[in-house]
Amino acid sequence: MAAIIAWTLLYDVVVAASILLLGNPSTILGNLTLKSLLSLFLDWRFLLGAFLAVGARFMFVVINNLASKHEAFAGAHLSVTALATMSSVIVVLVANHYILGDKFSNVQLAGVAVVLVGFYLIFS
Repeated sequence: MAAIIAWTLLYDVVVAASILLLGNPSTILGNLTLKSLLSLFLDWRFLLGAFLAVGARFMFVVINNLASKHEAFAGAHLSVTALATMSSVIVVLVANHYILGDKFSNVQLAGVAVVLVGFYLIFS
């Protein structure tokens, strides 16, 4: 169980980092042209974010594999990996709040509460 939790936390941090690096508003919210798309491949932040995103997919596979082999989660390993994915949303929200200054909405806070209740129900 500790390995699943550790991999999930690592997955959450890597997903948040990849989103922060990939989500440069000036690049992705402007007018997309062939030139601006090609310039993404020269932007080190975009390349690092893409590398981290691929790494997160591999971590997702590891979490799924560990959960499928855990006696308590063998029949519900996809629920564990779904919660790992949802927990990354919480980490992204927190990172955006502290790093980018985003504000939490009531809907986001309610979503965080639902995910945390889900963690409690599955892991207790």
